[in-house]
Amino acid sequence: MAMLASCSQDIVVPQPDIMAEGPVVECIIEADSQHLVRYSRVVPISEPFNLPSQAHVTLEISGAKSKLARNISPGNFMIDDFFVKARDSFHFQLFSPEDDTVKISDVMPSNIVLTKTDTLTQAIAGIGLTQVFSIQFRDSAIDENYYRLSAARQTKKYVLGSSGQKLDSAIEWQTMKIDGNETPFVRNNFNNYTEQEILFSDEIFNGVLSTFRFHNLLPFQNTTSEKTMSVLVTLENISFATYQYYNSRAEHLWSQKSITQLPGPVQTNIPKGYGVLGASTSVKWLIVYPD
Repeated sequence: MAMLASCSQDIVVPQPDIMAEGPVVECIIEADSQHLVRYSRVVPISEPFNLPSQAHVTLEISGAKSKLARNISPGNFMIDDFFVKARDSFHFQLFSPEDDTVKISDVMPSNIVLTKTDTLTQAIAGIGLTQVFSIQFRDSAIDENYYRLSAARQTKKYVLGSSGQKLDSAIEWQTMKIDGNETPFVRNNFNNYTEQEILFSDEIFNGVLSTFRFHNLLPFQNTTSEKTMSVLVTLENISFATYQYYNSRAEHLWSQKSITQLPGPVQTNIPKGYGVLGASTSVKWLIVYPD
């Protein structure tokens, strides 16, 4: 009698993903008078999801003043008439009937001043002739700074008649797809996961007056039905927690579109929860194109 050798292997049946319950808080404190706080909760799939309308949310500047948020709609709380200036230390607190407690302290990043801006048309490998934007600013030498660069395009779109005449038009803003080859851009691997923004730190140029270039990945094609009116470039100096959040969010969103990658967790500074309580100062540069 012949005997066939065999082997066996224990197969571990994966368990359903279990998401821990906890608060979800999203708020980027800006150097403005109003601050929107979004608050919700992760609940088991078998329980109903309801946005909370009750929470005690306060923002305080160290040694100065504090302000209580008001509920403007389920899950949304607004802190009105409360300015947080550059370098201010601030404290955020949230208490809710669901026994959520969130306490976070941080510092508003320093202001940014653009010292020089320029635009040009340049041939970029793989793209061809496209718009290139150049910005120069002095980085604060006494801080570890983290930056976020983004751009939006304002277009006028025409409704054309059967003979090509313009019947009507509408103006809209669209987030631009951008990229750049500057060393600080390339050193941040998370920039490979998004074309909506460029995130970088001042690790290699701390305190130096530096110039950075980035380019448009989709060159403007002005036609009879569409025209570029302006571009708004925004440079933000963001807190480290905000930097980590945007980086990991980009990777997470990219992974969701992949058939081979599992989405990783989004970085959070919310204790036993999700989201981000961040801070940002910003400067804007508007480029208006001629008619």
